[in-house]
Amino acid sequence: MTALVGVATLGAGFAGGYLSQSRPAPGSRPQPTVTVAAPGPTVTVTVPGPTAPAVDTLPGGAPTGGAPTGPRPSAAPALLASPDSGRGGTRTVLSGQGFPPGAMVRVSFVVKGENDVEYLHRDLRDTASDAAGAFSVEVAVPSDLDGYADRNTYLRARAGTGAVLAETVFDLLP
Repeated sequence: MTALVGVATLGAGFAGGYLSQSRPAPGSRPQPTVTVAAPGPTVTVTVPGPTAPAVDTLPGGAPTGGAPTGPRPSAAPALLASPDSGRGGTRTVLSGQGFPPGAMVRVSFVVKGENDVEYLHRDLRDTASDAAGAFSVEVAVPSDLDGYADRNTYLRARAGTGAVLAETVFDLLP
């Protein structure tokens, strides 16, 4: 839900409003609360759900976030990267939900041009979704892609060899 509201907000400018999401204190569980402020009343939505899966960190790394809570296997797949921008070599936590339960999920970095034509596709690592179809995995953005900073760059998660996939923007900085 947060990812979908965030995408709509970024794309539409949200007509004078803004979106904020509560951030958990370091070491605490993520809080599934989203507040949307727009002209008129402020709306706060709390989404109950199961405990988020642990972050699958890179070797030598520490977990920096968790998966969105409340995943439903029948929901459309959604991704969230934290942080969602940085230079090559940046470590980010990619959290997904809405994937098939227990599926192998391949995480990739993708550079696209006009009309969604892929210029570059780099597989980063594999992880598994939990029984609710959620995952949280730490990945490192490839460090040799500085020349693509002005392009459309994404993190992608694809379940198995099927068509279940989702992308989220990762703003590659020069």
